[in-house]
Amino acid sequence: MANQFPGDFALKEVKLYNIDQTEDYDIKALVQEINLYESIFSSALQATLLIEDIGQNLISTLPIIGQERVEIKIRSGSKTYRLNFYLYRIDGRIMSEKSQTYIMNCVSLEGLRNENYRVCERVDGVRAEDLIKEKLKTDGFTPKKFEFDETKEPFDIYVPNWRMFDLFQWLCKRSVPLHKKDSVGFLFYETFDGFNFRSIDALFDEPQYPDDSSVYKYYQGNLKSNDKESKFRIMNYASPKMFDLYDDLRRGAFSHDSIYLDVNRRVYRTFRTTADDFWKDSSHLGKMKPYVSGGGDTPTQLLKRSSRTIYRPSVLGKYNATITNIVDKVDNATGQSGAKDWIDPINKNFEKSFYRYYFLEYSQLDIAVPGDLEVRSGNIIKVSIPTTVKSSDGKVKEDTRFSGKYCVTAVKHTILNKSELRTNITLARDSYGGKMLPDVTKSEKQVYQDGTN
Repeated sequence: MANQFPGDFALKEVKLYNIDQTEDYDIKALVQEINLYESIFSSALQATLLIEDIGQNLISTLPIIGQERVEIKIRSGSKTYRLNFYLYRIDGRIMSEKSQTYIMNCVSLEGLRNENYRVCERVDGVRAEDLIKEKLKTDGFTPKKFEFDETKEPFDIYVPNWRMFDLFQWLCKRSVPLHKKDSVGFLFYETFDGFNFRSIDALFDEPQYPDDSSVYKYYQGNLKSNDKESKFRIMNYASPKMFDLYDDLRRGAFSHDSIYLDVNRRVYRTFRTTADDFWKDSSHLGKMKPYVSGGGDTPTQLLKRSSRTIYRPSVLGKYNATITNIVDKVDNATGQSGAKDWIDPINKNFEKSFYRYYFLEYSQLDIAVPGDLEVRSGNIIKVSIPTTVKSSDGKVKEDTRFSGKYCVTAVKHTILNKSELRTNITLARDSYGGKMLPDVTKSEKQVYQDGTN
C-alpha cells in the first residue's frame, strides 16, 4: 500500500466522449461533485456527476442522448485510476438564463451490455464459476479481471432467456463452496478491480483490510491529519438498523414453511426450515447470534413456530422450463415422491441461502473515513466503537457488541469541488460482538407462563 496522507488525491481528468468516440470534451471544470459506487449487491459499478454548465450547453451542442462514455482519471498516492462509465440518464436539470445544472447517471459498460445479452440454452454438468467465466467472454462482453471461488456441484438446468446478470445471481443463491460442503451463498459483483464471484463464507474467513493489525476507530476528539492512526479514523458513524422483529417474523427470518407444488400432477410437499439449519455450517463475523437457539423455547417461539409460508411452484422432472429443477425421482403410477427426493440439492441449497442472505445485513454500521480509493466492497475490516458510558476509572471503553469485524457491503467515494475526497463505507454482519447467548431450554408451558406474567 502506498504511503500517503488520508484523503490525498488529485482529480486529473474528466472527459466526455460522443457516441462514436470521435470527439472528447474536457468537462472537469464543469464538475461540482462526483460519486463513485460499488456494492456486493450490485453487478455493475455506478457513478453520478453533478454538472454546472455555464455557457457551453453540452446537452444540445454535443448533443447528449445517452451511451456517451465518461472517463475519470484520479491519482491516489502513487496509483492512478482510470475509470470508464457510460451515461444512461440525466435528471435533476435546473435552468437559468446563462447556466444549467443536472446530474449525469452512469454505469459501467457491462451494466448496459447486460440489457442486450440473453442466455437461452440447456446447461449440462457445468459448475457455476465456469459458466460465468464462459458468459463473460461471450462476444467480448468484458475484458476485465474475474476473481472467483470454486463451487462443489455442477448444474443441469435450462436457462429461459434470462439476462446474463440475472443468471449469475440465480447461480449465487444455489451454489455451495468447494471447501464448505454444507454452507451456501455466493455474491456476484463488480469493483474497481473487476468482477467477483465469491462465497460469503470465503469473504468472512479472509484477513482484515489492509492487514490484521488495522483497526478503524472512532475517537472522542479530533486527530491531526498527519497522525499515523488517522487513515483509520472514523470521522462519524451511524447504525441504520438494529433489529426489527416484526419485519423478521413477517419474512420468516427464523422459521418458515416452503410448499413445493407440482400443478401438473396436483401434488405438493411442505418443508420447514429454521435459522439453525444454516447457522452451524456457515462462517460468521461475530460470536452472538441475532436470535436465541435451543428449539425456539422463547416467549415468541421464534424457531419452533413458522412465521411465514412460501409457495414455490414446480414441475417434476430433471429439467424444468422455469429453471427450478425440483425433483428427479417420482413414482410414475402415483405421481408421488418421498420427502427425501422431493427437493433436489439445488433447491435445498436455495432454502438454506434464504437465511444466509437475510442475516448477512442483520447488524449494520455506516462509517465515514478519510478518502481511501483502495478499500473494496467485500473487504473485511475491524472497527472499534466506544461505549457512551465511562468506566469507574474515568476511561472510555470499547462497546464490544458493536465493535469487531464487519464486511464492507458498499463503498461510496465522493469528490467535492475537485479538491476533497471522502469515503463512506457501509458495513454489515450476520451477528453481534460480545458474549454468546445461552440456549433456551424451558418447557413450552413455562415459556407461555413467562411470556404472559
